[in-house]
Amino acid sequence: TLRHSGPGFLSMANSGPDSNGSQFFITLAECRWLDGKHVVFGKVLDATSMMVVHKIEHVPVEADNKPTLPVLVSQCGEL
Repeated sequence: TLRHSGPGFLSMANSGPDSNGSQFFITLAECRWLDGKHVVFGKVLDATSMMVVHKIEHVPVEADNKPTLPVLVSQCGEL
């Protein structure tokens, strides 16, 4: 079982039964309190890709945490 044991883990949070709502996120640090609540299903594989994650982390946000600049994930590949 994968755990939220450090930065770079890809995880999914479900909004609840029959909600059909999910949020996907990448951890920026260890997040043990998420273990058993959300599903880890991937990991950022290399330092260059993790640099992209840190760039996204530093995008300025508004008071409601909405990014002030567009953030788009594209051409991310598939394993």
